[in-house]
Amino acid sequence: MNGIAAVQEAKTQKVGAAAVALPAPKDNTFLINMALGGFSILFMMACWIFIDRGVSVYNISQIAFAAAFIANHPHFASSYMLLYSDFRKNIFKNIKYFWAAVIVPAVLFSYLLYCLMAERSDLLGHSVNAMFFLVGWHYVKQIFGVVVVTSALKRYFYTKNERNIILLNLFSIWGISFFNSQTYIGNFDFYGIKYASFGFDPIWLKASYVVFAFSLVTLVGLHVKKYIQEGTLPISSAVIAMVSLYAWYLPAFSHPHFAYLIPFFHSLQYLVFVWFFKKNQVKANLPANDQVVQRREWIRQFGGYIVVSLILGAMFFEFIPKNLDKVYKFSEAGLGGNPILVVFLLFINIHHYFIDNVIWKSANPEVKKHLFMHEQ
Repeated sequence: MNGIAAVQEAKTQKVGAAAVALPAPKDNTFLINMALGGFSILFMMACWIFIDRGVSVYNISQIAFAAAFIANHPHFASSYMLLYSDFRKNIFKNIKYFWAAVIVPAVLFSYLLYCLMAERSDLLGHSVNAMFFLVGWHYVKQIFGVVVVTSALKRYFYTKNERNIILLNLFSIWGISFFNSQTYIGNFDFYGIKYASFGFDPIWLKASYVVFAFSLVTLVGLHVKKYIQEGTLPISSAVIAMVSLYAWYLPAFSHPHFAYLIPFFHSLQYLVFVWFFKKNQVKANLPANDQVVQRREWIRQFGGYIVVSLILGAMFFEFIPKNLDKVYKFSEAGLGGNPILVVFLLFINIHHYFIDNVIWKSANPEVKKHLFMHEQ
């Protein structure tokens, strides 16, 4: 969920105050806030209170596996459906869409296919590191999008400099998490693919903490200033979203059982926006007079979208790659027992980051129509 901060530019450039068409009735606000990060914060607290860090993670790993079919897989599938279906007209009209929809997948597919056919486990290991590096960037950009969108909904706007301070704070959290896991030499396993940490100088971790402390103080200060000057407080959903990233990434909150469900909470947060986008899109295309037709089309279009995302997610994350691994055998000594699954996971994850970097823009006419709304 990237680039949504562009909605703020309308206010800055004096072209009309912007608000996001994220219809959240008052009675749904609590549930939406929980989906945007509240559930993850509560679960993190529950892990620390009720679950010993030394207890086996088997049960929670099974829960995470089941949860992936409900949220993780559909959230990836949704990004593909949005790009290649809802926004397909932009692919050959906009270079950024062409890059994300054609160039990136072609290059990524060719590279991963070569790694597989040449049984280059070393290159696949580098790809795993790249995926984990990019996922931090992706999580930060999504949280940033949640902050500015939900704030804009409540007419709470940030200037460009204020948005930069928010981004600095969020990226510093990513830096702490990344360098915390990369300041020593270690070997890891990703579905049979071996990869190693980078062994960075610990000074990078210390620098990340300094930037985090500075940006956090600055962030609090700017909100105090906004309250004094404007009499406004930050929006609860924005605060919850930011705190959720703290819970996900800061080492102080790290818990092995909580870590298993972080991707689920990230996906749930993403699906909130997909939900409202598709809801508004379907409603806009329904006939105004015939209630029977409206209900039928609502079930067919909106319900169908949910079902398709569930099926596609299950097929491409589980059934197709795992069955291909049974048919095509590679050297287990080099690639482990699930190399095709690894290639699928790497391709979908990395490509997903590039997709999201272009589709969630206010400049996108479909997003502007169904997720953004300008007051007249």
